[in-house]
Amino acid sequence: MRHLPEPLARSRWADRLAIAVDAVRSAGAALLELRGSIRGSEAAGGQLKTSADLAAEGWVLGFLEGSFPEDRFLAEERFDRDGTPWPGASTYWTVDALDGTRSFVEGFDGFCVQVAFIENGEPRVGAICEPVTGSVFAAVTGGGAWKLQGANAFRLTGSSVNAVSPGLRFVDSTRPDGSVGKLFERTQGRFVECGSVGLKICRLVEDQADVYAKRFSPKLWDVAPGAVLLAEVGGTLRNWDGTPFDYTGTRTHYTGVVAASHGLYAELLGDVGA
Repeated sequence: MRHLPEPLARSRWADRLAIAVDAVRSAGAALLELRGSIRGSEAAGGQLKTSADLAAEGWVLGFLEGSFPEDRFLAEERFDRDGTPWPGASTYWTVDALDGTRSFVEGFDGFCVQVAFIENGEPRVGAICEPVTGSVFAAVTGGGAWKLQGANAFRLTGSSVNAVSPGLRFVDSTRPDGSVGKLFERTQGRFVECGSVGLKICRLVEDQADVYAKRFSPKLWDVAPGAVLLAEVGGTLRNWDGTPFDYTGTRTHYTGVVAASHGLYAELLGDVGA
């Protein structure tokens, strides 16, 4: 497949991934052109919304729906505007065309465009574009996690930290507090700042951070793309209480995120009180 490394190109999901990569990369480039000219407004729940969110989602959905007209889609802006409950599905796409809107509006780098394809209740394809660097993080089940940068592709290995130990790297938009903050202090942790949920997970996948743990209200479209990437480097991503995210039911909002390598994750549940 064009622009995909061989382990991804031979996957049975290669066609979907190739279109997803084109969609997120081109939407990311457009967002960069708009950066600095868009203002946001507070929506229900304190979320920041902009016209760029709508425009980017329309662009990404145009790519995906035009290529796969029979597929179903759970897209953030469309879902919020429709105001109708998600009926649940086992096979569909998630679309978060501007994750990290506040970072985008306020001039920070931590925003991304991300999509995932769910098949039979399991995230199988993930593509996350980081517009500021021009990188796309891409993965399919069994094909590894990759960072695509121009004509180059780098296979990612994730964090090698498998136990709570001094110097853990915690990624978040603000310094950890609560039970996570106590662990941060106890381990003399290092803080890695990043805005968007998708990119926070990417920081673990590319071994720039070890822990992402936070109580908030993540949505399926926030976590599904990163879930594919993290699983491919031997990581675990779950809800705050340790239960898996359910990709088949009607629930779209959760209570938090705990993400790390498999070994470290098992210890984190006790340490952060999840």
